[in-house]
Amino acid sequence: MATTHKLTKLSAVNIILSNVGQSPITSLDSANPLSALAEQILDEVSHAFQSEGWAFNTEQDYPFTPDSNKNISIPSNILSLDMLETAPFETVIRNGKLYDKRKHTFDFEETVYLKVVWYFDFVELPEVCKQYIAVRAANLFANRAVGSAEVVKYSEREEILARAAVMEYETQQGDYNIFNDRAGGKEFDSYLPYNAVYRHF
Repeated sequence: MATTHKLTKLSAVNIILSNVGQSPITSLDSANPLSALAEQILDEVSHAFQSEGWAFNTEQDYPFTPDSNKNISIPSNILSLDMLETAPFETVIRNGKLYDKRKHTFDFEETVYLKVVWYFDFVELPEVCKQYIAVRAANLFANRAVGSAEVVKYSEREEILARAAVMEYETQQGDYNIFNDRAGGKEFDSYLPYNAVYRHF
């Protein structure tokens, strides 16, 4: 039976280092300043990539229930929140809690359902996403750490191919069409004539 080798954070850092001819490290606790920079850039790219919102880290209608003080605390690994256009509130995150800009309050009387984009540790990401993040980070590292335009130019094609693989994975996992979102929710609102003369007070 074949053994499946998954990309670890250490492996990703070594991909970044090898891109500029550096020797691999055996631990992320290495005192090598270049490996520390490589890990920092890897985290930056991972955060930026996940912030785009993908099928693997996006949930629709996620419930947030108020505590005894009517406040809703937001987990630190949430990158963004969104609500339905028909929702009777307009929410943002302030001081780690949900805030209603429309009513100017942190107080909520009932459970709120929102679209959530989560942040995951590198090892929890789909393999194709980890591969892209590693390649993208390797190019940024080559540019920042050693200023090698030659290395970056050489790796651009690899980065483009890795991004294309991510997009293929996304379309397979998302099951998108023009009417429904990835969770089966209705995104397309048909034309309702009475809305043309409806006034909002």
